[in-house]
Amino acid sequence: MTFPLPAARRPLLALVLWAAGIAAAAPPPPSAVDHGAFETAVRQAVAPQAGQAIVGLKVLHLSGDVGPWLDTGLTLLPGDRVTLLKSGRVWWSRAYALSLDAPMAVWGRIGDQGPIFRGERATDTVTADRAGTLQLKLYPGLRWLDETGRYAGEPAAANPDAGGGVSVALLQWRAGVHIGSELQRLATLPTVVGPLAAAEVQRLGGGTTPPPDDWHYLWELGPAEIFTEVEHPTGPGHPPRAIRLHTRDDVGILQKEAPFELTPDTVLRWRWKAERLPARAPENQVPTHDYMSIAVEFDDGRDLTFLWSHSLPVGEIFACPLPAWKDRETHVVARSGSADLGRWVEESVNLHALYRRAIGDRVPARVTRVWLIGVSLFGHGEGLSEFGQIVLQDGARRLEVY
Repeated sequence: MTFPLPAARRPLLALVLWAAGIAAAAPPPPSAVDHGAFETAVRQAVAPQAGQAIVGLKVLHLSGDVGPWLDTGLTLLPGDRVTLLKSGRVWWSRAYALSLDAPMAVWGRIGDQGPIFRGERATDTVTADRAGTLQLKLYPGLRWLDETGRYAGEPAAANPDAGGGVSVALLQWRAGVHIGSELQRLATLPTVVGPLAAAEVQRLGGGTTPPPDDWHYLWELGPAEIFTEVEHPTGPGHPPRAIRLHTRDDVGILQKEAPFELTPDTVLRWRWKAERLPARAPENQVPTHDYMSIAVEFDDGRDLTFLWSHSLPVGEIFACPLPAWKDRETHVVARSGSADLGRWVEESVNLHALYRRAIGDRVPARVTRVWLIGVSLFGHGEGLSEFGQIVLQDGARRLEVY
């Protein structure tokens, strides 16, 4: 989801943001610990466990200026366990406070063939499912091409407005060690290691938030903890159950298989309630492309996504402003503004007619999936919404997606 921001475009971008009422220099997220200090803190903290509970240790810096996969030199066998502690941020543009924090930025794989993975938080513990060296990489300049880790997009040759990086500590554990107990020894330290170790103890004890049954996160953006099931929604007009979206300086796309023939009468219906919009301005520019939506994917690989906009007019259509998505995703404003915030509202769209109007006359044969999308990483804000009673219908044919 990264994008280039050449120096020549910054004056134009500043004008666009000024017109939208956005300060060009939004307050940046907190700075990360200097890598030298991070490495010193880690090595001092784990020294008593080295060679005992910890049989492998690497402390590395993934620079935002380096593109290829990094072989960490940590050789794993099936069943080996490694804890990752991460600190840092990768900048797309410091002037506009556009960046990715460590959980979104750092990806891994074992060996050259993947599959790629990332954790939902700044700490993670992984168990090797194959033999090979652990490799790490920052999210690519454009996108992942497949699950083995092929990618498109390298860092710009010269962009003084970008940069940053993430420090990563890799702790390989001896077989049979109770990882939570060993990390608990580190959790009270007054350095950067203490809070990270405490966070991983908590994560190991409580687990992560799974998606609703039969839904999964889009592999190329990785897992998240932003969608949860609500068994008893509230408010007038509420559906019997709902999926809640809570996005905070992150991104996630939740998908469900929904095979359905597309005809001139195919309709998508859903109910939703937005409580807080993540956008700070119209969503059709990269720096303000934070939104919540429901989308339909077709068998041609394209998707239509229906968003609740900050201020764009209902019915407006625009291609995704992200370079990696502009030929894949088309946005349609289904609802706009704050007037209906906090209320359940029902929507209905004719997918066949809208595809022809928004994308073109070569209409695909089938719907393949339904998506729920939450994005808040551009403005580092927060969005809250719920979705329910998602249905694909064509006369008597009906598919209850949720």
